[in-house]
Amino acid sequence: FSSIDDYKEFKFNEANEVISSHWYNPNRTTVIFTHGFRGNPRGPAVTAVINSYLEQGKSNVALLNWEKLAAPVLSNMFNSYVNWAASNAKKVGEMFAQTLQNLSEAGLNLSNTHLVGHSLGAHLFGIAGNILSKEGTQVAWITGLDPASVGFENRPLSSKLHAGSAGFVDVIHSDPDRYGYKRQMGTVDFWPNYRNFGPVIQPGCSNRQHSIFSAEDLCNHNRCWQILVDSLKYPGTLIGRYAENYRKWKKYSQEDKDAVLLEIGIYHQNIVPGNYYFRTRAESPYGMDKDGLYP
Repeated sequence: FSSIDDYKEFKFNEANEVISSHWYNPNRTTVIFTHGFRGNPRGPAVTAVINSYLEQGKSNVALLNWEKLAAPVLSNMFNSYVNWAASNAKKVGEMFAQTLQNLSEAGLNLSNTHLVGHSLGAHLFGIAGNILSKEGTQVAWITGLDPASVGFENRPLSSKLHAGSAGFVDVIHSDPDRYGYKRQMGTVDFWPNYRNFGPVIQPGCSNRQHSIFSAEDLCNHNRCWQILVDSLKYPGTLIGRYAENYRKWKKYSQEDKDAVLLEIGIYHQNIVPGNYYFRTRAESPYGMDKDGLYP
């Protein structure tokens, strides 16, 4: 569909209806986005990411909407996150694995399917991908946008996003000191504006304390999808430099820094897996081209 307002809703068990609708073009990549805690179809992450892929005009674009199961329905925000939304992300991921299998049987090409999940949504898609992999099939590509930390750091690999969840897994870690996962977890892991000492504060975000889950509090956590959006709008401007760790990246010579580069928002084959570092501007357009490769 050409607009975020031009859509049709399908249930998980309507795979044949999805594939037979005029939405599905077998010659295009299929991009499915899903939100995290408190997300909804009119939320900033959903509208920005969905609109960006629609504007490209190259993909079948869909939203997995689990708004009610991700809502803050319990006594406080933290309880709602841990005891409701995080638990439901696992359940929805397991259900969506069967949906993907049904879609595949109806005609969806999983080798040309890209799942993009923000926060809890990243693990939801990771769990779905893990189940498919265990059953002998695999989604081509999962992008994790600052995958959630709380409740997932110590879970087994089968219960979260990891490098084996898809053929290629790229992760953008924009808030590794608060809401986002702190450790390497993908085929490639991008670390914008990372530093070893003190919290990672994205340029343009405040380092002061703010009310939990307020817009200011989520500034770093939301930068991941803003970076993805800019990678689609301004291709080639957001690139990371491979390094075993941040300390080595800091010590690289200019020649070293230009040696192994990777563009964000692109499906990569035959790459050097591992960590990629870069800097960004404080506002869009965030990409600094090769200038962003130098601390």
